[in-house]
Amino acid sequence: MANEAIVDKIEKNAPAETWRLLSPLLWDTDSTKLDLQRDKFAIIERIMVYGRPEHIRWMNARYPKDDLVDVVKASRNIDKKTANYWCIHFNIPLRMTRCFSTQ
Repeated sequence: MANEAIVDKIEKNAPAETWRLLSPLLWDTDSTKLDLQRDKFAIIERIMVYGRPEHIRWMNARYPKDDLVDVVKASRNIDKKTANYWCIHFNIPLRMTRCFSTQ
C-alpha cells in the first residue's frame, strides 16, 4: 500500500518528479529521452546497484517482480555482491545469473 502511494505521488507529477528521484542514479541519461517502460532494464539495474531505500520502494511498486528477476538473471552490469543480494531476496539460484555463470 505504501509503495503504491509512492508511485502515485511520483507519477502524477511525472516526468519531473520521477526524474528528480532517479536522476542521481541516471547521471548519464538525458531526461527528455527517458522512457520508464522502454528503459526499464537499465533503470532497474541502476536502482539495484546504486539505489537507496526510496529508490528500491519506487522500483518495487513500479515494476513487476518478473521484470526485476529478469534483470538479476541477465544483467552484465550487476556485480557479484549485488547479484548475490538480489538472488537471496528473490530465491534465485546463483548459477541462473549471468555474473555467476561459467564463462
